[in-house]
Amino acid sequence: MSYPTHIGRMVGRGMKPVSLAILGLLAACGTTNAGVSAERTQASKPAQAATPLPHVGLFAYTHAHAGNPNPPDRWGGPVTVIAHQKRGATQWVLPGPRALDPAIFGTPGHPAGWEQAPFPLIGIPPKLRQADNGRYTIVDHATPFSDWRAIGVGDVRMKITDITAIDGATTKDKVDFVAEFDAPDKTHHYKVVARKALPHGFGYPFFGGVVTDHLMHGGTGIGTRLMPTEYIYASFWAMGDVYVDGRLTNPGQLVHVMIGEGVRGRGWKLGFDRDIKGQGVVMHLMVPPYKVTPNGPVMAPVRSGYIPFPEIKKRMMKAMEQAKSLPPDAQKAAMARLQATKALMEKTKRHVQQAMAEGKMFGQPFFHVMFGNVAYKVEHR
Repeated sequence: MSYPTHIGRMVGRGMKPVSLAILGLLAACGTTNAGVSAERTQASKPAQAATPLPHVGLFAYTHAHAGNPNPPDRWGGPVTVIAHQKRGATQWVLPGPRALDPAIFGTPGHPAGWEQAPFPLIGIPPKLRQADNGRYTIVDHATPFSDWRAIGVGDVRMKITDITAIDGATTKDKVDFVAEFDAPDKTHHYKVVARKALPHGFGYPFFGGVVTDHLMHGGTGIGTRLMPTEYIYASFWAMGDVYVDGRLTNPGQLVHVMIGEGVRGRGWKLGFDRDIKGQGVVMHLMVPPYKVTPNGPVMAPVRSGYIPFPEIKKRMMKAMEQAKSLPPDAQKAAMARLQATKALMEKTKRHVQQAMAEGKMFGQPFFHVMFGNVAYKVEHR
């Protein structure tokens, strides 16, 4: 996939402008060039357009701040967040469908929530959305934001310090993070280590690498709109390493962690903005399929070795059994949704199988793991 080469810069001074593919998480789960929409193709060639679309939201702000050699410190002094979990619960998010919130994405007649940026950095182009009866339904690709999970156990040790207030060419923010967990089928053991904060973002700010007390996702323009708007107690973006069964497989990988309010409801359903009540605290670990290089981000699928489709099949079969017990009208609607999901996941499976046969993918290409029994401590100085 090609994107404008002027769209962002990476970690620190002397970095060349790079193609902003970062956080193209969905692309690794089924997006191919054949699936690119007309809007997306047009957006990827702004120089050739008669009236090129602007970069919407926080891009210009972020791009301008990336060259600041002396970004200011946060008022009130540094904040350090310490967290740990030992053999506590984990929830591995399986690739799957994501419903589209009309408050964020609008309707087919009045689409909203998409920007000139790589899919799905912020928004979702209209032609990458499925629709029915005048409403958007789901994203037309499998995502890391499904309602499916696999339960496990894992360890976390984290100490991050928020010193630098905004993006710049340098940062004083500090990251020390280690997480260990297993694949859902116990075939592999993983370790993620991150110790280098990224001083500035790409399409939206990274706040020096660490940020505390902020809103993200949803309608904010900070992070993918596929997550609802949520309050974040602490978050970081960093360069890290991924180990599989004790072997370093992905050095210099992009690592993103956020500690935020709970955003899932009954049946572990990922909510829309109207559903978020501010209850609970959850840590999310995201490792997208990109590594950090001196010239910017380069696609590097996580070499997880884990094949998620047997687990996905179990969940779909269970959902179909549950649908059979519904009243006729509800059953018809549920089965229609399940058929759309089945087609979506079959397309994803074919893509992953082909990519693995070509040596371009090594199992599920990203991590989205949630940790639910984490103990937290905050220090102000």
